[in-house]
Amino acid sequence: MEDLTYTKLENHKLSPWYFAVHWTVIGLQHKIADAEAMGIDPTYDMLQLAQLQELEMFLKMSWDQWMDRIGTRLTAQEAE
Repeated sequence: MEDLTYTKLENHKLSPWYFAVHWTVIGLQHKIADAEAMGIDPTYDMLQLAQLQELEMFLKMSWDQWMDRIGTRLTAQEAE
């Protein structure tokens, strides 16, 4: 049986984490481009970038899903 662990994070805190990861992705992309321009192997940074992009996608999807649920609840209340 697979041992699953998770960290509970309140949904309203997803946005700051998303933007922190998003700006880190942008900075790392620039670092990789600079390393390539200088002839330095950016393999390690590229691996880290892939992991950060996966985390960024997860946070964005989680935030979007939470916002959709809030919007659905508000729309239903307004219709009453």
